[in-house]
This record gives sequence, C-alpha cells and structure tokens, in this order.
Amino acid sequence: MTTMTDTRTWTVAIPAPTPMQTSNRREHWSKISRRRKTWRETAYGRIALAKLPRGLTKIRVDVELRFTTNRRRDAPNYYSDVIKPCIDALAPEKRVKLLNRPGHRVEMGWGVIPDDTAEFLDLTAPKIGPVVAKTLHPFGLVVLTITDLSEVPGA
Repeated sequence: MTTMTDTRTWTVAIPAPTPMQTSNRREHWSKISRRRKTWRETAYGRIALAKLPRGLTKIRVDVELRFTTNRRRDAPNYYSDVIKPCIDALAPEKRVKLLNRPGHRVEMGWGVIPDDTAEFLDLTAPKIGPVVAKTLHPFGLVVLTITDLSEVPGA
C-alpha cells in the first residue's frame, strides 16, 4: 500500500474581468455568452501564468469568491457565470462546431485534467472569502485552490 505524504497544491488568483453576476439575472444569451468567454480566457491566462501541470488524472478544486463589499451573498448562484468558466479553463482546449455555418470556435483550456467531469474533478462547494480592496480588484477576485488527487487511493 502506498501512502501519500506530500500532496501537491496550487493556488490561482483570478481578478474578475467583469462584475460577478449571479445566475438569477435575466439577460440576453449573447451578453451572457460574451461574459462567460471573458471569464474563461482570463482564467486560462492566470492558469498559464501559474504554469500548472498538464495531464493530471484527478484534482480537487476549492473555490473562494472575494468581493469588494461585505454583503450577504449565496455563493452557489455564481456557478454558471463565474465558477464554471474558470473550471472549464482547467480542462483541455475544445473546438466547437459553429451552428448554421462552416468552421468552429476554440474554447481555451490548459489541460490540467482530461475533462471537467466527476471522474477527473472533485469540486467543493464555493465559499465567500474576505473582502478585497476595490482599488486592487475593481470587480473582485476568484481564488482557486487546486489539489492533486492523482495518486491518492480511492479519491
């Protein structure tokens, strides 16, 4: 039996490129799509800057949302527009076929894990973290803590 004594962990701070929006807002799909793309590209840039490893078999991601004001917030409401694009940036690059026309678009991904399914990803419930200075991060900050579970038995 192998005992894991040194777990590898990385922390990636992603400055919010747009205001953090909850899934409770009603907006046109194209506006939501552009915002999610911006989040994914920003997360990809930060993940690349952190030089995270590629090709891990399983990871756990802890998400902390840090806002510029101290108000009551429901962290899971930020999943679809903020958290999911950041998680998608951990998976490999995807080529998506365009509808009603030839060609494809590329969705950026670093390839830390083969896919963002439960087989490769253990995503904990998001938390609201401490307030950040608006002068440093005008729209807030998302902090991802990534733990390598590749060699942990039963993970």
